[in-house]
Amino acid sequence: MKVDTKDTKNRKAEIRKKNLDRIAAVKKEEKQEELPKQQEEIPKQSQKPSMKKEKKRKSLKHKFFIAFKVLFILIFLGLTAIYLFFKTDLFQEYKELWVQTAMTTMNHQYLATWFLSDEEIEEIMKKLEVENNENSDSDNIMVVEIENKEPTIEKITGKGYVGYVMQVPDASKVKLVDGRKSGRGSKLSEIVKQNNALGGINAGGFYDPEGNGAGNVLVDTVIMNKKLLFGNKTTRYSLIGLSEDNKLVLGKYNYQEALDAGIESAVEFRTIYYCKW
Repeated sequence: MKVDTKDTKNRKAEIRKKNLDRIAAVKKEEKQEELPKQQEEIPKQSQKPSMKKEKKRKSLKHKFFIAFKVLFILIFLGLTAIYLFFKTDLFQEYKELWVQTAMTTMNHQYLATWFLSDEEIEEIMKKLEVENNENSDSDNIMVVEIENKEPTIEKITGKGYVGYVMQVPDASKVKLVDGRKSGRGSKLSEIVKQNNALGGINAGGFYDPEGNGAGNVLVDTVIMNKKLLFGNKTTRYSLIGLSEDNKLVLGKYNYQEALDAGIESAVEFRTIYYCKW
């Protein structure tokens, strides 16, 4: 029977300790070798989201730059077109048509006043004015009787316009009516319907602040059924109207001269426009 001595036990303990230390050292070396690899993988993994964010940020900046560039070009082209149209003579004919159309409306005069001065607008609008310095003589007007007295409507076209003309062979069927009501005016369609008419056209000017449909305040001379509805009795106005014997009368008359000329109903004939400040 073998009995371990104290020295033998001590030697075995030392050998066991050395083995454990060796194993621990090997594991420590393995961990140290794995740690750099893990540290390398961590930045790589964290780097991917940051790279995506950076690319996305650059893409948004690029899109914003493109949008700004396109917007700038459009604004530049728009301002250039407005300048060439309104401030040069390149499109003079169309500019005059634009201004005349805008200024003869009640609600859209800003389409002209935004781009042109009052002097420029007035110069263009003067081209619409009709100078009538000679009074017509109804005695020299011959009324021809025709068989077909039914009104006819014809479409007319020209350079820059399309319209309709109603021909009324029997002038006695043409009447001047007052479309004013208490506190407001009337639409042309209302006036036509209320008078059982086939058609109608606006005659004379009226004041309609802000275009709210008041339109019951006259601003032009009006004679209806030999009564002066608006105007000065002693001032001469360019009038167009019908005589008692249903003849068309044109000329410059004051109230009494109009009555002496046999005018029954007439309105002042001029171009009217109002600038909204």
